[in-house]
Amino acid sequence: MTQRHTPPKHADKKPRRASDVLPDPEVLEAYNYIVEGSAREIIEMFKAEQAQRHHWENRSLKVHLWSTILGQILGFMIAIGIFGSATIIGLHGDATIGAFVWVFGMAIVTMAALVWWYAKSLGQRPLFARPALRASYRPEKAE
Repeated sequence: MTQRHTPPKHADKKPRRASDVLPDPEVLEAYNYIVEGSAREIIEMFKAEQAQRHHWENRSLKVHLWSTILGQILGFMIAIGIFGSATIIGLHGDATIGAFVWVFGMAIVTMAALVWWYAKSLGQRPLFARPALRASYRPEKAE
């Protein structure tokens, strides 16, 4: 006759990712029972992991900030270049081509603004704003 394995008391809880939270106190106590001091080591490992995660998040936020600023500066420079060239073409060349370039530039700026506004209304940044970073800062939905 084989003996059945009974699940621990906390088995009915929602599963968690092991890297996000400490094990339950019962699990830590079991580890400590098997190897003396292992619960303290697990807590120290958790503290080190948490410090590393905070360091990474702070660094990625700084990169995201500078990336956003650089993107805005470069976008502004492109817009100035388009409108400046349209003005120069209109004044010293063909006014029709200058007007076409000006309208084309306005269409680009308007479309970028509409995409940005739509994405912000959904509570997220548009696809061109680093989707990998966007997922890192979005809170998990409660089910």
